[in-house]
Amino acid sequence: MQKIPTIFERDWNNNGKITNQMITGLSLEALTLDKSVKATEKLDGTNVRITIRNYIAVRAEKRRNPDKIQKAKGIIEPWYVDASEFDSQDKYIFDGIKNTDLSIIPDGEWSGELLGKNIQGNPLNLDNNQIVFFSLGQVPVFEDVPTSYENLKEWLPKQKSKYGNNCGIEGIVWWFAGKPIGKIKVKDFLPDNRSRG
Repeated sequence: MQKIPTIFERDWNNNGKITNQMITGLSLEALTLDKSVKATEKLDGTNVRITIRNYIAVRAEKRRNPDKIQKAKGIIEPWYVDASEFDSQDKYIFDGIKNTDLSIIPDGEWSGELLGKNIQGNPLNLDNNQIVFFSLGQVPVFEDVPTSYENLKEWLPKQKSKYGNNCGIEGIVWWFAGKPIGKIKVKDFLPDNRSRG
């Protein structure tokens, strides 16, 4: 699993705040001319991967980020580790599985976002915990998303979630050829943002 890069460069001499320069190798303005590029709502939850067999979840995994020692050794990308029904830290993952319609999910390993009343303070105002499989394209699409720094700064805070209840969006993720290529969050534009990606 690779972290999705923020579309603008960060100034690490200024607490990691974004600059108005797009990251090297990415031109969203050019890519948006290609109709296969999609802009989806960035859902604020916890990343999980669920293995499905015959419409039943047979394995649940959660994202694991490298610790300081691993980062010092050059390990920078997160990976998945098994979740356990008997670990109290993982109980909401299994509650989310229970509340998710798996009858439409084909066999395979599917990455998704665990969302809901017990996750990240429930910014989407959901009534229960559930999983949205972004690897299956279940995340809401936004049309005509601007790509310049100034336009995004103005546009993002005005958007309402297409998944949540009476709330704004966390941000946008752009997809190309079935893979996420960049993201931006509303909080990236806040003056006190000290984001690390």
